[in-house]
Amino acid sequence: MAKVTPSMAKNQIKRSLLQIVDSHPNKTQKQQIWCYFDNCCAYCDVAIDPNSRQGHLDHLLAVQDGGSNNIYNFVLACHICNGDEKRETPWREFLINKCKNLSDSIYMERVAKIETWQKHSIMSQVDAEVLARMETIIDKAKANFDQSVEQMRILRDSITTN
Repeated sequence: MAKVTPSMAKNQIKRSLLQIVDSHPNKTQKQQIWCYFDNCCAYCDVAIDPNSRQGHLDHLLAVQDGGSNNIYNFVLACHICNGDEKRETPWREFLINKCKNLSDSIYMERVAKIETWQKHSIMSQVDAEVLARMETIIDKAKANFDQSVEQMRILRDSITTN
C-alpha cells in the first residue's frame, strides 16, 4: 500500500467534508441520468451500452466554477466527448463545436434536452454564500489538521531524540 502523506490526507478531509453537503449521484440517480438521455451521449448522441465503461457523467458546470454534484448538473457523455475533446470547455461552447457540421435543428434539440434536464433542479448551482461557508469550514478543518500533524511531528522528534 502506498504511503499516505499529510497532504493526501488533507485532500481527503476536504473531499469528505464536501460530500456531506454536495454528494455525487447515487446508483438510482445515475440510472435516472442514463434513462433521461436514452443511453446516448448528450453531446454527440452516440448510443452507449450501460454495461460498458464508455459512458461517463459530465458536470455541465464544474464544481470549481460554482456547479454542484446535483444530478441535474450532470449529463451522460461518451468517453470521447467527456475525454480529451471537452476537457474544461463550457458545455454550450463544446456543443457548438460538436454540432458545427450538423443542422441547426440538431444543435437546438440537444441544447433543449440538456436545458430541460437542468430545469428539474432548484439547486444546480451552489449559492455563493453557501460556498463561502463551506470553504470556511474546510479551511478550519485543514488548519486543525495541520496543527495536529505538527504536534505529531514534535512528538515523533521527541521520541527519536531520547
